[in-house]
Amino acid sequence: MDRVCGLDVHKDSVFMCILTANGEKIEDVFGTLTPELD
Repeated sequence: MDRVCGLDVHKDSVFMCILTANGEKIEDVFGTLTPELD
């Protein structure tokens, strides 16, 4: 498996996590309103 990802979707935010093949963990949180997606 090269990489895996997951999304946790809530009313006011979306949490994103990616695990790469070399063990690197990338996380970020996004708002759900259009101005927050930039």
